[in-house]
Amino acid sequence: MLSASPDLVALARSQIILLTQSLGAVASAIYITESVADGMPPNLIEVAVFPEDGVMALPEAFSETLPLMMGSGGLVRQRRIVLPLMYEEAILGFLMAGRDDRDWQEYEQLQIQQIANTLAIACALDRRNQWLVANQQRNYEEQSNFFASLLHQLRNPLTAIRTFAQLLSRRIVESDPNQKFVTGILRETQHIQDLLSEADRPAPLLLPQAEHEKALLPAATLDLAPVDLSGILEAIANFASAIAQDRNIQFLSNIPSRLPTVLGNESALREAIGNLVENALKYTPEGGYVLLGADVKPDTVYIYVQDTGVGIPDADLPRLFERNFRGRQADGNILGTGLGLAIANELVQKMEGSIHVISQVGKGSTFAVTLKRAG
Repeated sequence: MLSASPDLVALARSQIILLTQSLGAVASAIYITESVADGMPPNLIEVAVFPEDGVMALPEAFSETLPLMMGSGGLVRQRRIVLPLMYEEAILGFLMAGRDDRDWQEYEQLQIQQIANTLAIACALDRRNQWLVANQQRNYEEQSNFFASLLHQLRNPLTAIRTFAQLLSRRIVESDPNQKFVTGILRETQHIQDLLSEADRPAPLLLPQAEHEKALLPAATLDLAPVDLSGILEAIANFASAIAQDRNIQFLSNIPSRLPTVLGNESALREAIGNLVENALKYTPEGGYVLLGADVKPDTVYIYVQDTGVGIPDADLPRLFERNFRGRQADGNILGTGLGLAIANELVQKMEGSIHVISQVGKGSTFAVTLKRAG
């Protein structure tokens, strides 16, 4: 059902005050129309009236006078004026004003017509805004239903992959070099399961645009604790080496044998560093290399990902961590969403760290993540 927004109500009341104080109206009313079946007069919804405890009705035989008001721009009779709120040949409402001591002069009728014109534009904008909000909510609900179905459908194959990996793990001896790949599959399926659980959290239907974009990034809040880097970097190195081998890229690692714990979140750290490594592998051509390393400082630990990829133009660097930004790569043949670096940066910042990048077109890039040591 159509209704007037608080802003429209406030404007209508201000115009009634103008009618009362400047033009001497002793009774005024503003209605908006709600369309019904063809051939029937529209329903009227009260927006504002004066006096508030009074009733000001449209003239009798409203259905008969409506064509007259539409054709002539209004109805002036018995010291009462009724004007349609017209916008693009549509009647959006009515303005009525009356007084008992004198008839409406022509210049007064012109002033009231200007008030009606203002209210007509306000009604049109109000309806358009309500339509946009309703359409946005409908689209969001459709997208939510789609993603809910997609997430549900992902769980079955994910469970199957995890089950197959568990069966393989039982059949491969621990000394077999392929054991690390099976362990990697189990770890990554658990990671996906964690992300799916995060996506299941209920969210408000309508958010401001900026908040909506933030909500689409994972891990809105993080519990920080001491995290063992060695296991995370080893797991990333295992899957990266397999991908690099398949793409004819050399994968190198320079990870100290003993690393201190850092302040962070295990799942978020795995996601952030994994995104940086996957990005490096994606943009490094055959014959190149990707290096994952770490460097320990007195208060911090640096984790760096170096590649011999296509490099990043200087003009793209200031916007590199913006969501959906791909810069020059948007015109290339390498597919992407522009989300990986944004997600990595978001997560690292939530762990009270930072990411810095050095890059040269045609020679490669180095991304360095700085994290605080724990304790």
